[in-house]
Amino acid sequence: MCRGKRTNSELFGILTVMATLVSGSVSIRIEKVLVPPRVQAGETVQLSCLFDLEGKKLYSLNWWRGSEQFFQFSPNSQEQILIYDSPGIEIDKDRSGGEKVVLRNVSRATSGKFKCEVLAESFEKDFASTSMEVIEVPDRPPSVSVTRLQWSPGQVLSANCTSPDARPPPDLHWYINGDKLPPQHSQLLTQGTPQSHHAIIMASGMSHTDMSANEIIPSRAMSRTSELSLVLRSTHFHRGGTAVLTCTAALQGLYYMSTNVTLTLPGFRSPAPSQKLYGCAHTKGGSMGLILTVAAFLVMLHL
Repeated sequence: MCRGKRTNSELFGILTVMATLVSGSVSIRIEKVLVPPRVQAGETVQLSCLFDLEGKKLYSLNWWRGSEQFFQFSPNSQEQILIYDSPGIEIDKDRSGGEKVVLRNVSRATSGKFKCEVLAESFEKDFASTSMEVIEVPDRPPSVSVTRLQWSPGQVLSANCTSPDARPPPDLHWYINGDKLPPQHSQLLTQGTPQSHHAIIMASGMSHTDMSANEIIPSRAMSRTSELSLVLRSTHFHRGGTAVLTCTAALQGLYYMSTNVTLTLPGFRSPAPSQKLYGCAHTKGGSMGLILTVAAFLVMLHL
């Protein structure tokens, strides 16, 4: 793999200024930079730069992440592709060229502002930038803990929901019987790895949808804990005496999982299996065996 020095762009920057002063305008232009705004860690990502040279010839196409150049394509050079060392940037050289750059196994270190820069042989240039964020997505749902499962109307339900470690930490939301609870009923307790003092009954489950969040990304994977405090009403319980408490954890459209816990009124009993159904099945099988045995005995007597 060829490793180049970052000197060509600086030189052509000076030449571009000189050419612009002579021509009075820049006619080449970048039409669009295609970089996914959010991707999962470990994925392969394609960066594309669409440009119009207005009939001029391309001298080089350069990619930068922040202030560091990591890729250069020069179609008329003996070594058309130059790759520069940059933390978190792993380029698939065989799949990269003038139209695209392919990054393998992206990580948190890959995140940043990506710039495409086009230089024409006339020393004119144009550039455009956009950002990409690499998300570390959890592989399990949040955990929910409650002090007990049976509650009466008028009591204050207390429950905790803790998300798995992720970067950024997921957003947590509470639902009861599918209805989202207003945020004033809960508070965010910790960021980091919390220790719950209510971890008595644990449950897990999952579902999928898309959500988004905007926040500052921490330097390491973190979890969150949300504490729910809700005065229960009789309307919270279905006919029969049950209510379904749900906590969801969502992360920028890449992760959405939920956990359910079933709450009941005092004295609630799960319906017992139908004794009649099981009795019929057992009696049917036993009677058939008895009939076959008696028939065989009568045949033997006749013989």
